[in-house]
Amino acid sequence: MKRIFLSLACAAALATPAHAEDSALLIPPRDGWPLANPMAAAEIAPPPFSLPTERGVNPSYVAGLPGLHQGLETFDDFDRRSLKHDSVLIRQSRVENGEVVIPPGGLAYLEDSWGGEVALRGEKVPILGRTATYIDYDMTVVLHRDVTIPAGQAVAVGGTVYHYYASIGHEQMVNHTLHVRTISGLDWEWAFGSPAFSTTEPNWWGNSFAQLYNQGKLREMSREALVFDWLAGVRMDRMTYAETEVFKGLAAPGDAWTMGGQTLRVAAVDEAAGTATVELVEGGAVVAAKTLGPVLPDRLIEDHDARKALVFEHGDVVAFLSPWPAAFEDGKVSLKVYDDAFAFDYGADFARDPRFAVWPVTCPTGHAFGFMLTNKQEIRLKPGQSVDGPEGYFKVVVNSIEGDHVTSWHVEDRQGNRSADLGGPQIANVDLVLGQGRVTGQSIFKDLGRALLARSYGTQVALETLARPEGGVAPAPAAAPMTASVVPVPAGAPLSPALLLALAVAVIASGAIGYELARRRGG
Repeated sequence: MKRIFLSLACAAALATPAHAEDSALLIPPRDGWPLANPMAAAEIAPPPFSLPTERGVNPSYVAGLPGLHQGLETFDDFDRRSLKHDSVLIRQSRVENGEVVIPPGGLAYLEDSWGGEVALRGEKVPILGRTATYIDYDMTVVLHRDVTIPAGQAVAVGGTVYHYYASIGHEQMVNHTLHVRTISGLDWEWAFGSPAFSTTEPNWWGNSFAQLYNQGKLREMSREALVFDWLAGVRMDRMTYAETEVFKGLAAPGDAWTMGGQTLRVAAVDEAAGTATVELVEGGAVVAAKTLGPVLPDRLIEDHDARKALVFEHGDVVAFLSPWPAAFEDGKVSLKVYDDAFAFDYGADFARDPRFAVWPVTCPTGHAFGFMLTNKQEIRLKPGQSVDGPEGYFKVVVNSIEGDHVTSWHVEDRQGNRSADLGGPQIANVDLVLGQGRVTGQSIFKDLGRALLARSYGTQVALETLARPEGGVAPAPAAAPMTASVVPVPAGAPLSPALLLALAVAVIASGAIGYELARRRGG
């Protein structure tokens, strides 16, 4: 039987009608155009720990492991380059009764894309060590009414997270800033800026914003809270991939491709009408057929109806009329055909490892920004125990616990490569940030980079000091708290490989943050 990773579980959840008037509040891409995506008909809860106020507590930082991709270079069919990263997050873990406890959703794997993933372009995406082609998506717009965000707090609207980040004042002038994030933690400030509101400077900001389909209308603003008449956000309900590329090129009527017991054939091409008809045949009978096209170039790729008009999907067979470089030539259609297709549905089980739920992540343009996998059940680890990530792609290992502290633990990849020991005499959890992608290497680092490096460096100093023979160099300070600015090295202590690695990571991270800040100042 051919593989289908995830069912269309979320389709049932979208059965309830949405408020008909909601769509009228939104600004379409152009005057007179329809909304690019349908309104969500039902609420689906976001993944646990989606809000920045729920992130890891003084987490350890690991830049990467040899078996986890960092900056993997991938290309689509048109040689567009994109970098992919494997990221791992552990949030809100704790020590309880001699065990490490990771709550549901606390362990997350993130396919962290440094650049949007674009449908219908044959983009290659790594999935836990395999490679698949990203085909298509289903995105909806979620709208909430009467939303209050207290200062410093956040709310999730679909797959979009709104964070009341700051209130900046001078004399009688006050501006209130909103950061717009994804459920994975990506801050869109680098791409769209941060919406700001003011009653004292209405000609500057006003009381509404629109960042594509992340939109809102503010009713009240103060240093204590922002109150919105409504807030809209986007949710990536489904992403379709395929493992096997069968054909790409120009196809004439009668061309056919057999995949298992099924054959996909081109039944007709009408270049003048801009359409082509494909049929899927099984056991001598046509089991599915669709006329693809015409191409609406002004509305591709983001427009749902324009994109869906080009895509044929039945079971694990997917084909689409490719608009580029030309949809038709000499009576033939530009066609791409794939087998072993599968889908990731928002909040559904990850079929290859049902211990985890899957959460596609989206940009408000409709570009994909990877996907998350989160544990569904609580994880408990005693000393000497470990837990595998999805499909055993990585492992979290607890070596020793003393009282309320995890004195020794590490993370390792499938190949057995280990991080440095991340435990210590004052380490009270196994919270973690691993990776160098848009989320782990930019958004989280922007907020927590100094604390991440201080903890990692301080932990290594403390552990190496404990390992020195009696009568050696004076003990180093314990692991640095989040507020520490510098973790001193004991006088005369040799720079071990672990400390050199920690220093190297600090230098690289500081340079990256400096570059990003300079880029922003320079526009």
